[in-house]
Amino acid sequence: MLIDLIDANRQQLSLLDTAQSDADRQRSQKLMNTMDELNRRMGHDTVKLGTPSTGAAWHLRCSHRTPRYSTRWDELPTVRVL
Repeated sequence: MLIDLIDANRQQLSLLDTAQSDADRQRSQKLMNTMDELNRRMGHDTVKLGTPSTGAAWHLRCSHRTPRYSTRWDELPTVRVL
């Protein structure tokens, strides 16, 4: 595995990003180290960022959604409050 090939202070930013401060960079590094340690202790991919588990008991239900929900205003469901 190749690691530490570039200076840790260099950042690849997108067009709208701003550079991280040293405090933010240290906080991010501490978080990544903690996640790495948990994954080492508890098994590969135990802790992930922003991903649902593949064996989740719940599923996204789209049975009430119109196939054209983004283009047909008259097919949007309406809710009335009494």
